[in-house]
Amino acid sequence: MELDRRADDGVATRAVTPSGPGQDAGRLPAEPSTALLDPETTTSLLRRCTALATRARVELLTPGRRAAADELESLLGTMGTWAPGSLDRPDPTMTVLCAAALQDLAERLDDSASAPLAARIDAVLGLLRAVMRDARVDVPA
Repeated sequence: MELDRRADDGVATRAVTPSGPGQDAGRLPAEPSTALLDPETTTSLLRRCTALATRARVELLTPGRRAAADELESLLGTMGTWAPGSLDRPDPTMTVLCAAALQDLAERLDDSASAPLAARIDAVLGLLRAVMRDARVDVPA
């Protein structure tokens, strides 16, 4: 898959390369990125986020397993740097599915060990809600 390599090159690269467990955990980005992300890139990352959120939810049933949660936390750290206006026509279905998967996971997190993940989920959910609210995603009422 060849991506358009302009100002968003660093964003796309960081988004698909997890930083690993414990790296920058608990830190939220200071400022949203204004680099425009093309629909192909956002759809791919929203799909990945949805899959990781679903896997992380399953991991909650098995104490000690956190591979998907760690990878999700890293991806959410990148997605948290996006500004709502930086997403160029995000896929409406993937936007809604990603928000639903993150919301479902957030409702099941309960321990303090999940606090950094919960904070990142909240930040990305805010972004996705803004995208949907700004009418870039047509969600029936």
